[in-house]
Amino acid sequence: MYLATAPGPAPVAAPGGRTPLRLSRLVSLTFGSGRPFLPDPMEPSLERMQADLTRPYQMEFRPGLLARGRRNTFTEMSQALLEALQPFEGPLDMILVVNSVPDADPRRSPSCYLADAAPGDALAFNVSDQGTAGPFTALRLVTEYARADAFRHALVVILDQRSFPYDTAGADGVPDHDSAVGLVLGPTGPAGEPTTRQRTDVSPGEVPALLNAGGGTSVVLVAGEGIEPDWIVPGRFAEVIRAPEGRPCTGPWSALADALPRLATSGRKRLVVADYDRVQRYLCLSTMELEEDL
Repeated sequence: MYLATAPGPAPVAAPGGRTPLRLSRLVSLTFGSGRPFLPDPMEPSLERMQADLTRPYQMEFRPGLLARGRRNTFTEMSQALLEALQPFEGPLDMILVVNSVPDADPRRSPSCYLADAAPGDALAFNVSDQGTAGPFTALRLVTEYARADAFRHALVVILDQRSFPYDTAGADGVPDHDSAVGLVLGPTGPAGEPTTRQRTDVSPGEVPALLNAGGGTSVVLVAGEGIEPDWIVPGRFAEVIRAPEGRPCTGPWSALADALPRLATSGRKRLVVADYDRVQRYLCLSTMELEEDL
């Protein structure tokens, strides 16, 4: 919810409107096997909670996987990411946490942790159950909230986790890495404010035409795992960067974190991050102008 505070001076917007939230910084982290689920001082509640969570979906909870499994929880990964992102340019106005699969240990909320630990009194919440579309939804929400409330600093945390106390054989979009990406948005940065388009009910056969329509000789494409290589017309983009496999939510953003310092000085003019979710039939495109830092 919003915080009720005493009136104060309004943020100074750019001439003709608000200050755009540029992509200021990205940090990508990967994690090892993590700590064991058991022993855990709260183990009885964790086992009961996991059994209750799986029951409505007719999934078999497997206590044995809990007994021998290991995990990096979303909150633990968020804590490591927050430390890696320090220092921030200013207090955060908004924090969005994105995940495509459930937390292995849902007893602690990463958005609540970040709202308390990060600088500022941020509006914080989670975006989930959207598959690979989740990070794009988060960026769109940041832009819309910033337009309405003159936000100046925002953080999007994207999380993948591979630990499950139930069988995931045959499921789509199951991560095989524990990874986290943090996107900091603010008044300055190497890439302009993301413009995000999300198309629904897109069949696989429709993706190539929609994807390649945004290409050009100065455009770099960062392609998520859902974008098939043969959907990209050869030579249509100045460069194509493929996301690492096994990271359905963090993959393209991890690839962008690695490439952005180089791209910011390469003379390229535009960056497009794209991904496609076959289950939900979402095609998501986020476009940013690469220009000199303001």
